[in-house]
Amino acid sequence: MAKKIFPGNWVENLSSYQGQPVVAQPGRIYYQLIGYALVNATGGTEFDVVISSPDRRTDDKPRTDIVGMKLPLGAKVYHLGLRVPDVRKDRGLGTATSGLVGTNTNRLKLASAVGAATDTIAATAVSTKAADLAVASTTVAPASSVTGVITPVALTSALTLKVYVTTSADTAAGATLTSSATGGTPLICEACFFIDDVVPELDDVRVPFSITSGQDVGALPW
Repeated sequence: MAKKIFPGNWVENLSSYQGQPVVAQPGRIYYQLIGYALVNATGGTEFDVVISSPDRRTDDKPRTDIVGMKLPLGAKVYHLGLRVPDVRKDRGLGTATSGLVGTNTNRLKLASAVGAATDTIAATAVSTKAADLAVASTTVAPASSVTGVITPVALTSALTLKVYVTTSADTAAGATLTSSATGGTPLICEACFFIDDVVPELDDVRVPFSITSGQDVGALPW
């Protein structure tokens, strides 16, 4: 586990790559995972989420990207998000576009399985709301989908999140989704969860020093 940080030292997004947590309130350790699922010209019906390496160069990258957005056993997931971005070079010109090309009425969701019920966060499965990101006129307009709960429950097993293309029923794989954008379209994925913190150690409390029997606490040490 990465070293915990506290709100006073929290000035930017937590490091998804390092699994960096924050103690936002006592007794809970919070994590924010941010990654992307790349849809390219080859396309597909499901896409792995990549958590980028801090090393940006492609030819010499000591730390490789992490493939797979994984939620651990016991995680209490309270927020999931999926964004289809506007991939224009200059967003001040023209019409917003994602570059995605798909089959009308197909949908997109970030989920633990293609059959996971959409817009749900439960102990065994999680998913964003697929209806928020549907293919219309053979494309998906730039938009986002968020699913959250007030009282999360602990996952009963570890889950790996992917972006799935589904039919309009949301529970079965749809048709192949591709991208006409140069380099592909990165779908932005986010998962937030917390785990219960451990009970404090002796170093965390002011315990009086014990005095050995017969010790003269008032005597000078020389």
